[in-house]
Amino acid sequence: MAGVSATTVSKLINRQKSFSKEVEARIRAAIETLDYRQNPAARSMATGQTRVVGLAVQDLRNPHFTGIIQGASQVAEAQGFGLMVVDFKEKEQNAQNLLSTLALRVDGIIASSRLPEAALAQLQASRKPAVLFGQTEPGQLAHGALPSVRIRGYQAAYLLGKHLAESGRHQVTYLSYPKSRWDHERLHGLRESMPDAKIKVIELEAQTMEAGESIAASAIYGADGCDAIVCYNDMIAIGLLHQACALGVEVPGQIAIAGFDNVPTTRFMTPPLTTVDMCSEEQGEKAMELLLQLIKTGEAEATELQLEPRLIVRASTGRR
Repeated sequence: MAGVSATTVSKLINRQKSFSKEVEARIRAAIETLDYRQNPAARSMATGQTRVVGLAVQDLRNPHFTGIIQGASQVAEAQGFGLMVVDFKEKEQNAQNLLSTLALRVDGIIASSRLPEAALAQLQASRKPAVLFGQTEPGQLAHGALPSVRIRGYQAAYLLGKHLAESGRHQVTYLSYPKSRWDHERLHGLRESMPDAKIKVIELEAQTMEAGESIAASAIYGADGCDAIVCYNDMIAIGLLHQACALGVEVPGQIAIAGFDNVPTTRFMTPPLTTVDMCSEEQGEKAMELLLQLIKTGEAEATELQLEPRLIVRASTGRR
């Protein structure tokens, strides 16, 4: 109908080559008239590629991971790839099985560096193009072996701790999530930036708003007292701030509250929440760019990209 070869149609549809405006117009008119749609299964059998990439995250309920998905999706869509998302729901025991299933359906995988060592080893051994996002530790199995997009938890916490110290806070409680590899980095940065402060650690079983809400009374009114609470992430901080207001605690007058990730909800809280922007969307974008380079050329432009955290100071950490 378009008066061109099947190869010409294929190259145009798959964005492999540009043609004259007249030729492209004829092909697109024929596609519309015939209501032509590619058959992904047939295409995959012919090319060995699915044109789909996978993204494995820890918890879809957390807007930090939603931001990563959004950034990755924009880049994938612009280059003609679909995106398949797997949610581990913070359950490490299912990670290997889910990764194995995902690997069969995609051309490459983006995964959190928080995955269990066995799952990371499996991903590395599969030789499937893969990129990690998040902080990796020196000596961690996948460190240096898989390309990664990183943002330092230590630096993020150091920025926040320095701000709190300058705001006159000296009795700090850190609401920790020890299941995360990134947790100790944040605690270390906090301690280094506040050498004169007393820092108490309370470990939580979950990194959710409900966890922050349920720990609020004991964290605020604990025997040692505190004038600032730093939360492992914004979700905990949002729950904590909500319950603190319900308890009649003045924030920041009596106590300062802060978190990490800069999820969209934080600026609409009362008071707006101080946080550290961990570049969620940019992590997704950069990780996808690296992965698509790997899929197309077998090599990534960089083995490691380092993003810079940014302190977002809002009313929840004003002076006492």
